[in-house]
Amino acid sequence: MAQAEAGPSVLARLVLVLLGVSFLGAAWVWGHRSEPWAGQMVERARQAVGR
Repeated sequence: MAQAEAGPSVLARLVLVLLGVSFLGAAWVWGHRSEPWAGQMVERARQAVGR
């Protein structure tokens, strides 16, 4: 019964943390897209998704 009340597994928590960190990193780069290094990253990402 303790397992049912434990919540998400360690792997699920790790995946959620990694998704959150990657989303925040992408938002930070998007906010700095006027800088040369960030603009190149944004353009590569746009080409990868076809926009």
